[in-house]
Amino acid sequence: MSGTDSGFLATLLPDRRLHLSLALLFGQVIVYTVLVHAAFPVLENRPLSWLEALFFVVETITTVGYGEMLPFTSQATVLLVMFIMVTGVFNVLMIVPVMLAPYIAALLQSMPPRRTPFELEHHVVIIGYGELTRALVESLMIIDVAVVIVEQDEKKARDVLRRYRRDLHVVWGDYNDPATWSNAWVENADNIIICEKERTTATIILGIREKTAGRIIAVVDDLSFDRYLRYAGAEYVLSPKNSTGKILARHAVLRPDVDTIYEAISLDRMKISKDSPASSLKLIKVPIMEGCRSTGKSLAELALFERYGIEVLFFWKAGSFVMHPSGSDTIDTSTMLFLLGRTNELNTAIESEFRADVPGEPLAVIAGYGDVGRAAFRELTSSGITGVVIDKGEQDVAFVIGDAEKEPVLKEAHIEDARFLIVAVNDDNVNIFATLIARNLNPQLRILARANEPASIDKLYRAGADYVALLPTIGGQVVAGIVLSDIVQVLLDLPNGQKVVMKHLMKGSAATAGWIARKSGVRIIGIEGGGRSIIRPADGDRVEQGDAIIAVGDIPALKRFIRLVSGG
Repeated sequence: MSGTDSGFLATLLPDRRLHLSLALLFGQVIVYTVLVHAAFPVLENRPLSWLEALFFVVETITTVGYGEMLPFTSQATVLLVMFIMVTGVFNVLMIVPVMLAPYIAALLQSMPPRRTPFELEHHVVIIGYGELTRALVESLMIIDVAVVIVEQDEKKARDVLRRYRRDLHVVWGDYNDPATWSNAWVENADNIIICEKERTTATIILGIREKTAGRIIAVVDDLSFDRYLRYAGAEYVLSPKNSTGKILARHAVLRPDVDTIYEAISLDRMKISKDSPASSLKLIKVPIMEGCRSTGKSLAELALFERYGIEVLFFWKAGSFVMHPSGSDTIDTSTMLFLLGRTNELNTAIESEFRADVPGEPLAVIAGYGDVGRAAFRELTSSGITGVVIDKGEQDVAFVIGDAEKEPVLKEAHIEDARFLIVAVNDDNVNIFATLIARNLNPQLRILARANEPASIDKLYRAGADYVALLPTIGGQVVAGIVLSDIVQVLLDLPNGQKVVMKHLMKGSAATAGWIARKSGVRIIGIEGGGRSIIRPADGDRVEQGDAIIAVGDIPALKRFIRLVSGG
């Protein structure tokens, strides 16, 4: 049978139940034909040919009548006919719905909308749907701004509609058709985010640039297209790979000027440095390194709040996220602490408690020297860490040619002497296997891995990774940071769907921290303004207009919080 015939039959007979029902029907017809051919001469004293017997069975099953074959003279014939009729009709009734259901469902299924139900203004238009778009949408849900997703693939558009029917608008249309952009009201949008291939992105930008005064943000895979897309009209050209590489590297470094947690917005903002006011609040991450004096201690023994006024908000440990730390929790080299404190006290605590005393020059192995690996390499070397790259081709830095998932190649790169491994290959299976081998070769190694698919995160942690960065999620958070920057600052996206945000009290009279928390449902963890910085604010602590409030909550609570402190 040809491939075309097979495809036709697969379309015609899409359900295995249909195959079984048809086989049963054909079997019934054959058995009943033989039975009638043998029984009719005995019961009705009238012989039938095989063709007449088959005709009789078909007439009975389809209930179209018998014509000249009536009347029956034997009650047994009537019973036989009734048996054939009931069983045959029952089987036919099973077949018809199975055969027609896919086509009826296709006819009844609504097509994705071609336009929004009403005119929109000051909204966000996202062009293209994928894993990055999902992360972006989830980040944007904390504000009261309409979102439109434009997708030219019908199946993807239907998937978006099914997933976000109550949360956003969907427009299905050809990117080359000007009506598509009118239907999404791009002329009224404040932000247009394009998440497509570079060539498609360039075509879209050229098609909408004259239609809108909104900010155009292009999310690309290859940053080498940056200047062309900016020339076409994009204001921002971002690569998730570049951001992911920097974030991976910064999880290998313990320096006050790079430990900011504001990475979800910008990797270059809010750093702890000599220029930061000594009393200003900062939220930082602290990786626990081999040789750190705090290794093996419980949080109660560290007593960071009692000794330094620093709050341990959350921590990662061996791939598990702890939302509410307790004093009995111990830390080790698989732990990443998230600390809130004043700049000077954080600096003191880092030097006194978390500085790793390891002799020798630190070595990092970078597996994969694409955009992610290159960004990580630059970040590490700028922090004084020597890097060795594993890649399949020659590079302009210290390198080993080969596959990172092969033990001899890892050994040639001195993995057994390395302090860090950044696994940045564009293949999750390779990253998983390379992590597994490296962990066995060097149990003390700190492994920081990239993942392209959400399903790979747990596998990488089980293989031995200390930290995993999901590339599309980071990309979505970086883009969301730009869109949200004028409204709220997202400091941290937590694995349980909650977020840490910072928002200034904009309008209205002063309120207390307890009142804001009760009205919105968030947990307020810090207040800054008016020459004071408060950690663990009490319910009675007042918040004045212009004060910055740092809060933790889920999406509905944060939406209420932002509306409340904005004067809504």
